[in-house]
Amino acid sequence: MKNLAFLFLFALAGCQSSHLQIAFNESSLAQRASGVMIKDLSTGKVLFEKNADQYFMPASNMKLLTFLEANRILGSQIPSFTYRETKDTLFFWGTGDISNLHPSIKNTALRDFLVASSKVLVYGSPLKPIPVMGSGWAWDDYNDHYSAEISDMPLYANLVNFSASEKRWKILPDAFEAVAKTGSTLEVRRNRLKNQFELPVLQTEKYGAQDVPFITSPDMTAFLLTDTLHKSVETKPLAVHPEARIFYAGKMDSLYLPMLHESDNAVAEQLLVMIAAEKGWDPTQVIENLKKEPGNEFLRDIRWVDGSGLSRYNLIRPKDFIHILELLAKEVAPDRLRALLPEASKTGTMRNVQDLNPGVRIWAKSGSYGNTYDLSGYYLTKDGKTLAFSVLSNLGNAPVRDIKKSVVEFLRAIH
Repeated sequence: MKNLAFLFLFALAGCQSSHLQIAFNESSLAQRASGVMIKDLSTGKVLFEKNADQYFMPASNMKLLTFLEANRILGSQIPSFTYRETKDTLFFWGTGDISNLHPSIKNTALRDFLVASSKVLVYGSPLKPIPVMGSGWAWDDYNDHYSAEISDMPLYANLVNFSASEKRWKILPDAFEAVAKTGSTLEVRRNRLKNQFELPVLQTEKYGAQDVPFITSPDMTAFLLTDTLHKSVETKPLAVHPEARIFYAGKMDSLYLPMLHESDNAVAEQLLVMIAAEKGWDPTQVIENLKKEPGNEFLRDIRWVDGSGLSRYNLIRPKDFIHILELLAKEVAPDRLRALLPEASKTGTMRNVQDLNPGVRIWAKSGSYGNTYDLSGYYLTKDGKTLAFSVLSNLGNAPVRDIKKSVVEFLRAIH
Protein backbone atom coordinates (compact mmCIF):
# COMPACT_ATOMS: atom_id res chain seq x y z
CA MET A 1 0.00 0.00 0.00
CA LYS A 2 2.85 2.39 0.82
CA ASN A 3 4.38 1.77 -2.61
CA LEU A 4 1.03 2.40 -4.29
CA ALA A 5 0.60 5.67 -2.37
CA PHE A 6 4.08 6.77 -3.36
CA LEU A 7 3.41 5.97 -7.02
CA PHE A 8 0.11 7.86 -6.88
CA LEU A 9 1.77 10.97 -5.41
CA PHE A 10 4.61 10.69 -7.93
CA ALA A 11 2.09 10.53 -10.78
CA LEU A 12 0.26 13.60 -9.42
CA ALA A 13 3.53 15.53 -9.20
CA GLY A 14 4.41 14.51 -12.75
CA CYS A 15 0.99 15.63 -13.99
CA GLN A 16 1.42 18.99 -12.26
CA SER A 17 4.87 19.43 -13.79
CA SER A 18 3.64 18.60 -17.29
CA HIS A 19 0.67 20.94 -16.90
CA LEU A 20 2.94 23.79 -15.75
CA GLN A 21 5.38 23.15 -18.59
CA ILE A 22 2.55 23.57 -21.09
CA ALA A 23 1.37 26.72 -19.33
CA PHE A 24 4.90 28.15 -19.38
CA ASN A 25 5.38 27.36 -23.08
CA GLU A 26 2.05 28.93 -24.00
CA SER A 27 2.69 32.11 -22.02
CA SER A 28 4.82 35.03 -23.16
CA LEU A 29 7.29 34.06 -20.41
CA ALA A 30 8.80 31.64 -22.90
CA GLN A 31 9.62 34.52 -25.27
CA ARG A 32 11.64 36.38 -22.64
CA ALA A 33 14.50 35.63 -20.29
CA SER A 34 12.44 33.90 -17.60
CA GLY A 35 13.13 31.50 -14.76
CA VAL A 36 10.74 29.63 -12.49
CA MET A 37 10.85 27.34 -9.49
CA ILE A 38 7.91 26.01 -7.48
CA LYS A 39 8.39 23.84 -4.41
CA ASP A 40 6.03 22.15 -1.96
CA LEU A 41 7.26 23.25 1.47
CA SER A 42 5.71 20.30 3.30
CA THR A 43 7.25 17.56 1.15
CA GLY A 44 10.30 19.33 -0.24
CA LYS A 45 9.22 18.23 -3.71
CA VAL A 46 10.05 20.56 -6.61
CA LEU A 47 6.83 20.72 -8.63
CA PHE A 48 8.26 22.67 -11.54
CA GLU A 49 11.44 24.43 -12.56
CA LYS A 50 12.57 26.21 -15.67
CA ASN A 51 15.94 27.96 -15.85
CA ALA A 52 15.96 27.84 -12.05
CA ASP A 53 19.76 27.86 -11.89
CA GLN A 54 20.19 30.83 -14.24
CA TYR A 55 20.76 34.37 -13.02
CA PHE A 56 18.25 37.19 -13.33
CA MET A 57 17.88 40.80 -12.17
CA PRO A 58 15.65 40.47 -9.10
CA ALA A 59 14.45 44.10 -8.79
CA SER A 60 12.62 44.55 -5.46
CA ASN A 61 12.48 40.81 -4.81
CA MET A 62 15.91 41.53 -3.32
CA LYS A 63 14.10 42.98 -0.30
CA LEU A 64 13.24 39.41 0.77
CA LEU A 65 16.94 38.80 1.37
CA THR A 66 17.35 42.14 3.17
CA PHE A 67 14.41 41.19 5.41
CA LEU A 68 15.89 37.76 6.15
CA GLU A 69 19.22 39.20 7.29
CA ALA A 70 17.76 42.15 9.21
CA ASN A 71 15.27 39.91 11.02
CA ARG A 72 18.12 37.65 12.13
CA ILE A 73 20.34 40.44 13.44
CA LEU A 74 18.30 43.41 14.61
CA GLY A 75 15.81 41.91 17.03
CA SER A 76 12.27 43.21 17.56
CA GLN A 77 13.02 46.79 18.72
CA ILE A 78 14.43 49.57 16.54
CA PRO A 79 17.92 50.70 17.63
CA SER A 80 17.10 54.35 16.97
CA PHE A 81 20.38 56.06 17.90
CA THR A 82 23.31 55.76 20.30
CA TYR A 83 24.38 58.33 22.86
CA ARG A 84 26.82 59.14 25.62
CA GLU A 85 26.57 61.91 28.20
CA THR A 86 29.38 63.72 29.96
CA LYS A 87 29.06 66.44 32.58
CA ASP A 88 28.12 69.14 30.08
CA THR A 89 27.74 67.43 26.67
CA LEU A 90 25.37 64.96 25.05
CA PHE A 91 27.04 63.11 22.20
CA PHE A 92 24.84 61.11 19.84
CA TRP A 93 25.36 58.99 16.75
CA GLY A 94 23.13 57.61 14.02
CA THR A 95 22.40 53.91 13.59
CA GLY A 96 20.80 54.25 10.17
CA ASP A 97 17.26 54.27 11.59
CA ILE A 98 14.99 55.85 8.98
CA SER A 99 12.02 56.15 11.32
CA ASN A 100 13.34 59.31 13.03
CA LEU A 101 10.88 62.10 12.13
CA HIS A 102 9.61 59.93 9.29
CA PRO A 103 6.35 61.47 7.99
CA SER A 104 4.52 58.11 8.06
CA ILE A 105 6.20 56.17 10.87
CA LYS A 106 6.36 59.27 13.09
CA ASN A 107 9.11 58.23 15.47
CA THR A 108 9.95 61.30 17.56
CA ALA A 109 12.24 59.55 20.06
CA LEU A 110 15.43 61.32 18.94
CA ARG A 111 13.75 64.72 18.85
CA ASP A 112 12.17 64.27 22.27
CA PHE A 113 15.41 62.99 23.80
CA LEU A 114 17.43 65.94 22.52
CA VAL A 115 14.78 68.51 23.45
CA ALA A 116 14.77 67.25 27.03
CA SER A 117 18.52 67.73 27.42
CA SER A 118 20.03 70.98 28.71
CA LYS A 119 23.54 69.94 27.67
CA VAL A 120 25.57 70.88 24.61
CA LEU A 121 24.38 68.66 21.74
CA VAL A 122 27.05 67.12 19.53
CA TYR A 123 26.17 64.88 16.60
CA GLY A 124 29.02 62.48 15.90
CA SER A 125 29.16 62.06 12.14
CA PRO A 126 30.85 59.01 10.55
CA LEU A 127 34.63 59.10 10.25
CA LYS A 128 34.21 57.52 6.80
CA PRO A 129 31.36 58.86 4.64
CA ILE A 130 28.63 56.42 3.62
CA PRO A 131 27.98 56.34 -0.16
CA VAL A 132 24.66 58.14 -0.60
CA MET A 133 23.53 56.02 -3.53
CA GLY A 134 23.81 52.31 -4.23
CA SER A 135 26.12 50.79 -6.81
CA GLY A 136 24.46 50.77 -10.21
CA TRP A 137 21.63 53.16 -9.36
CA ALA A 138 20.47 55.31 -12.26
CA TRP A 139 21.89 58.82 -11.87
CA ASP A 140 18.77 60.48 -13.30
CA ASP A 141 16.54 58.99 -10.58
CA TYR A 142 17.96 61.55 -8.14
CA ASN A 143 14.71 63.56 -8.19
CA ASP A 144 12.43 60.58 -7.56
CA HIS A 145 11.22 59.65 -4.07
CA TYR A 146 12.33 56.04 -4.43
CA SER A 147 15.95 57.18 -4.77
CA ALA A 148 16.34 58.94 -1.42
CA GLU A 149 19.95 59.19 -0.27
CA ILE A 150 21.44 56.74 2.22
CA SER A 151 22.82 58.18 5.47
CA ASP A 152 23.78 57.28 9.02
CA MET A 153 21.04 59.44 10.53
CA PRO A 154 18.10 59.88 8.15
CA LEU A 155 15.65 62.65 9.06
CA TYR A 156 12.22 63.10 7.49
CA ALA A 157 13.03 59.99 5.37
CA ASN A 158 15.64 62.17 3.61
CA LEU A 159 12.77 63.63 1.57
CA VAL A 160 11.17 67.04 1.17
CA ASN A 161 7.39 66.92 0.78
CA PHE A 162 5.77 69.47 -1.52
CA SER A 163 2.00 69.88 -1.55
CA ALA A 164 -0.34 72.70 -2.41
CA SER A 165 -3.86 73.87 -1.76
CA GLU A 166 -5.57 77.16 -2.54
CA LYS A 167 -2.66 77.85 -4.92
CA ARG A 168 -0.17 78.00 -2.07
CA TRP A 169 2.77 75.69 -1.53
CA LYS A 170 3.31 73.79 1.69
CA ILE A 171 6.87 72.47 2.17
CA LEU A 172 7.93 69.99 4.86
CA PRO A 173 10.37 70.27 6.51
CA ASP A 174 9.79 74.01 6.27
CA ALA A 175 13.55 74.60 6.56
CA PHE A 176 13.64 74.09 2.78
CA GLU A 177 11.24 76.95 2.03
CA ALA A 178 14.17 79.34 1.63
CA VAL A 179 15.67 77.28 -1.21
CA ALA A 180 12.45 76.65 -3.17
CA LYS A 181 11.49 79.07 -5.96
CA THR A 182 8.75 79.05 -8.58
CA GLY A 183 10.02 78.38 -12.10
CA SER A 184 8.90 76.88 -15.40
CA THR A 185 8.90 73.16 -14.60
CA LEU A 186 5.83 70.91 -14.70
CA GLU A 187 6.83 69.19 -11.46
CA VAL A 188 9.09 69.96 -8.52
CA ARG A 189 12.70 69.60 -9.65
CA ARG A 190 15.81 69.71 -7.46
CA ASN A 191 19.11 70.94 -8.77
CA ARG A 192 21.12 67.76 -9.23
CA LEU A 193 24.14 69.07 -7.33
CA LYS A 194 22.64 71.18 -4.54
CA ASN A 195 19.56 71.66 -2.42
CA GLN A 196 17.72 74.14 -4.62
CA PHE A 197 14.19 73.32 -5.75
CA GLU A 198 12.23 74.69 -8.69
CA LEU A 199 8.45 74.62 -8.31
CA PRO A 200 5.80 74.70 -11.04
CA VAL A 201 3.37 77.58 -11.27
CA LEU A 202 0.14 76.51 -9.56
CA GLN A 203 -2.65 76.58 -12.11
CA THR A 204 -5.31 74.78 -10.08
CA GLU A 205 -6.48 74.76 -6.50
CA LYS A 206 -4.66 71.52 -5.68
CA TYR A 207 -1.33 70.23 -6.96
CA GLY A 208 -1.35 66.98 -5.04
CA ALA A 209 1.91 65.98 -3.36
CA GLN A 210 5.45 65.14 -4.39
CA ASP A 211 8.38 63.85 -2.34
CA VAL A 212 11.84 64.83 -3.57
CA PRO A 213 15.13 63.62 -2.06
CA PHE A 214 17.39 66.24 -0.55
CA ILE A 215 21.18 66.08 -0.55
CA THR A 216 22.37 64.75 2.79
CA SER A 217 25.53 65.62 4.72
CA PRO A 218 26.58 65.90 8.37
CA ASP A 219 26.09 69.66 8.16
CA MET A 220 22.59 69.18 6.74
CA THR A 221 21.75 66.76 9.55
CA ALA A 222 22.91 69.27 12.17
CA PHE A 223 21.04 72.08 10.39
CA LEU A 224 17.76 70.15 10.26
CA LEU A 225 18.05 69.13 13.91
CA THR A 226 18.81 72.70 14.92
CA ASP A 227 15.79 73.92 12.97
CA THR A 228 13.53 71.19 14.41
CA LEU A 229 14.69 71.48 18.02
CA HIS A 230 15.04 75.27 18.03
CA LYS A 231 18.36 74.82 19.77
CA SER A 232 21.92 74.52 18.54
CA VAL A 233 23.34 71.16 17.41
CA GLU A 234 27.05 70.90 16.70
CA THR A 235 28.64 68.23 14.53
CA LYS A 236 32.07 66.73 14.15
CA PRO A 237 33.48 63.42 12.84
CA LEU A 238 33.55 61.14 15.84
CA ALA A 239 33.81 57.39 16.33
CA VAL A 240 31.06 55.82 18.41
CA HIS A 241 32.34 55.75 21.99
CA PRO A 242 32.74 52.24 23.48
CA GLU A 243 30.51 53.26 26.39
CA ALA A 244 27.75 54.69 24.18
CA ARG A 245 24.28 53.32 24.88
CA ILE A 246 21.64 52.34 22.35
CA PHE A 247 18.25 54.04 22.53
CA TYR A 248 15.48 51.74 21.32
CA ALA A 249 12.24 53.20 20.00
CA GLY A 250 9.50 51.40 18.09
CA LYS A 251 9.01 47.96 16.57
CA MET A 252 11.14 46.67 13.73
CA ASP A 253 7.98 45.46 12.01
CA SER A 254 7.04 49.12 11.53
CA LEU A 255 10.01 49.24 9.13
CA TYR A 256 9.53 45.84 7.55
CA LEU A 257 5.91 46.58 6.68
CA PRO A 258 6.53 49.56 4.34
CA MET A 259 9.58 47.83 2.86
CA LEU A 260 7.61 44.71 1.94
CA HIS A 261 4.10 46.09 1.41
CA GLU A 262 4.97 49.29 -0.45
CA SER A 263 8.47 48.32 -1.62
CA ASP A 264 10.10 51.27 0.17
CA ASN A 265 13.65 51.37 -1.16
CA ALA A 266 14.95 53.76 1.48
CA VAL A 267 13.90 51.49 4.34
CA ALA A 268 15.67 48.56 2.69
CA GLU A 269 18.91 50.50 2.23
CA GLN A 270 18.85 51.86 5.77
CA LEU A 271 18.35 48.36 7.18
CA LEU A 272 21.78 47.46 5.85
CA VAL A 273 23.24 50.52 7.61
CA MET A 274 21.47 49.41 10.80
CA ILE A 275 22.95 45.92 10.48
CA ALA A 276 26.40 47.47 10.10
CA ALA A 277 25.85 49.62 13.20
CA GLU A 278 24.66 46.62 15.21
CA LYS A 279 27.67 44.55 14.17
CA GLY A 280 30.24 47.35 14.33
CA TRP A 281 30.98 46.94 10.63
CA ASP A 282 31.95 49.45 7.97
CA PRO A 283 28.61 50.11 6.17
CA THR A 284 30.36 49.83 2.80
CA GLN A 285 31.33 46.25 3.66
CA VAL A 286 28.08 45.02 5.19
CA ILE A 287 27.09 42.74 2.30
CA GLU A 288 30.57 41.22 2.06
CA ASN A 289 30.56 40.63 5.81
CA LEU A 290 27.11 39.04 5.71
CA LYS A 291 28.41 36.56 3.15
CA LYS A 292 30.91 35.36 5.75
CA GLU A 293 28.32 34.80 8.47
CA PRO A 294 27.52 31.15 9.42
CA GLY A 295 24.48 29.91 7.52
CA ASN A 296 24.96 32.41 4.70
CA GLU A 297 27.12 30.26 2.48
CA PHE A 298 24.47 30.44 -0.25
CA LEU A 299 25.12 34.18 -0.59
CA ARG A 300 28.52 33.52 -2.13
CA ASP A 301 26.86 32.47 -5.39
CA ILE A 302 24.69 35.61 -5.53
CA ARG A 303 25.67 39.02 -6.86
CA TRP A 304 24.19 41.23 -4.16
CA VAL A 305 25.02 44.93 -4.27
CA ASP A 306 22.19 46.84 -2.53
CA GLY A 307 19.38 46.35 -0.06
CA SER A 308 16.47 47.47 -2.21
CA GLY A 309 17.05 45.82 -5.59
CA LEU A 310 17.11 49.22 -7.30
CA SER A 311 20.43 48.29 -8.90
CA ARG A 312 20.49 46.21 -12.06
CA TYR A 313 23.85 44.84 -10.92
CA ASN A 314 22.07 42.41 -8.59
CA LEU A 315 21.93 38.86 -9.96
CA ILE A 316 20.10 35.96 -8.37
CA ARG A 317 18.53 32.65 -9.39
CA PRO A 318 14.99 31.38 -8.80
CA LYS A 319 16.43 28.53 -6.73
CA ASP A 320 18.12 31.09 -4.45
CA PHE A 321 14.80 32.78 -3.79
CA ILE A 322 13.22 29.42 -2.98
CA HIS A 323 16.00 28.87 -0.42
CA ILE A 324 15.37 32.35 1.06
CA LEU A 325 11.63 31.65 1.25
CA GLU A 326 12.30 28.32 2.98
CA LEU A 327 14.51 30.05 5.55
CA LEU A 328 11.90 32.73 6.18
CA ALA A 329 9.21 30.07 6.65
CA LYS A 330 11.39 28.43 9.30
CA GLU A 331 12.56 31.58 11.09
CA VAL A 332 9.45 33.80 11.07
CA ALA A 333 6.15 32.87 12.70
CA PRO A 334 3.55 32.07 9.99
CA ASP A 335 1.01 34.70 11.06
CA ARG A 336 3.68 37.39 11.27
CA LEU A 337 5.18 36.44 7.90
CA ARG A 338 1.79 36.60 6.21
CA ALA A 339 1.06 39.96 7.81
CA LEU A 340 4.36 41.43 6.65
CA LEU A 341 4.10 40.21 3.06
CA PRO A 342 1.51 41.83 0.81
CA GLU A 343 -1.39 39.55 -0.13
CA ALA A 344 -2.73 39.21 -3.66
CA SER A 345 -5.91 41.24 -4.32
CA LYS A 346 -5.78 42.68 -0.79
CA THR A 347 -2.71 44.63 0.37
CA GLY A 348 0.36 46.58 -0.69
CA THR A 349 1.92 46.12 -4.10
CA MET A 350 -0.14 42.91 -4.52
CA ARG A 351 -3.52 44.58 -4.11
CA ASN A 352 -4.04 44.77 -7.88
CA VAL A 353 -3.13 41.13 -8.53
CA GLN A 354 -6.59 39.76 -9.24
CA ASP A 355 -8.30 36.79 -10.89
CA LEU A 356 -6.75 34.08 -8.74
CA ASN A 357 -8.11 30.55 -8.73
CA PRO A 358 -10.98 30.06 -6.24
CA GLY A 359 -9.73 29.24 -2.74
CA VAL A 360 -6.13 30.27 -3.51
CA ARG A 361 -4.15 32.85 -1.51
CA ILE A 362 -0.77 34.34 -2.39
CA TRP A 363 1.63 36.35 -0.22
CA ALA A 364 4.57 37.59 -2.25
CA LYS A 365 7.11 40.31 -2.97
CA SER A 366 6.91 41.83 -6.41
CA GLY A 367 9.66 43.72 -8.17
CA SER A 368 9.77 45.71 -11.37
CA TYR A 369 11.53 48.26 -13.48
CA GLY A 370 11.62 48.80 -17.24
CA ASN A 371 11.40 45.42 -19.05
CA THR A 372 11.36 43.39 -15.81
CA TYR A 373 8.70 41.93 -13.52
CA ASP A 374 9.52 39.41 -10.78
CA LEU A 375 7.37 37.73 -8.15
CA SER A 376 8.50 35.47 -5.30
CA GLY A 377 6.51 34.25 -2.32
CA TYR A 378 4.05 31.70 -0.98
CA TYR A 379 1.09 30.08 -2.74
CA LEU A 380 -1.58 28.50 -0.55
CA THR A 381 -3.53 26.00 -2.65
CA LYS A 382 -7.26 25.43 -2.20
CA ASP A 383 -6.48 22.13 -0.45
CA GLY A 384 -4.19 23.81 2.09
CA LYS A 385 -0.72 23.11 0.69
CA THR A 386 1.86 25.88 0.97
CA LEU A 387 4.16 26.25 -2.03
CA ALA A 388 7.16 28.51 -2.36
CA PHE A 389 7.50 30.00 -5.82
CA SER A 390 9.75 32.37 -7.71
CA VAL A 391 9.03 33.68 -11.20
CA LEU A 392 11.68 36.02 -12.59
CA SER A 393 11.14 37.57 -16.02
CA ASN A 394 13.68 39.97 -17.52
CA LEU A 395 14.43 41.65 -20.84
CA GLY A 396 10.84 41.89 -22.00
CA ASN A 397 10.42 44.48 -24.75
CA ALA A 398 6.93 45.16 -23.48
CA PRO A 399 5.21 47.29 -20.83
CA VAL A 400 5.73 46.00 -17.29
CA ARG A 401 1.96 45.54 -16.93
CA ASP A 402 2.03 42.98 -19.78
CA ILE A 403 4.91 41.06 -18.21
CA LYS A 404 3.09 41.11 -14.87
CA LYS A 405 -0.05 39.77 -16.55
CA SER A 406 1.87 36.82 -18.03
CA VAL A 407 3.37 35.97 -14.61
CA VAL A 408 -0.05 35.99 -12.94
CA GLU A 409 -1.61 33.93 -15.76
CA PHE A 410 1.13 31.33 -15.34
CA LEU A 411 0.51 31.11 -11.60
CA ARG A 412 -3.13 30.37 -12.29
CA ALA A 413 -1.97 27.10 -13.85
CA ILE A 414 -0.95 25.81 -10.39
CA HIS A 415 -3.54 23.45 -8.93
